[in-house]
Amino acid sequence: MDKQIHLSYCNFSAFKQLVVNYLCITEHELFEKIEVLLGEVQVTPAEIAEELTKDCDATECLQDQILPSQENDQGRH
Repeated sequence: MDKQIHLSYCNFSAFKQLVVNYLCITEHELFEKIEVLLGEVQVTPAEIAEELTKDCDATECLQDQILPSQENDQGRH
C-alpha cells in the first residue's frame, strides 16, 4: 500500500535549529537575510542540512544557503 507523507518546507525556526545542530552557533549576521529568503522560497530541511554538512566554516555554509535560494526565487518570476 502506498502512503503519502506530507513534509513541510523549512521555516526560519527550523533553520535555526538545524544551524545549532550542525554548526553549533546560535547567532550570525546572515540570519536576517536568510529569514527573509525562507519566507520567499520553498526549501526542505533536508536540502538545508545537505548544505550545512559541507566541510567549510559557518559563514561559508550560510552564504551557500543564500545563493541557491536567490536563484530559485529568480527562476519563479
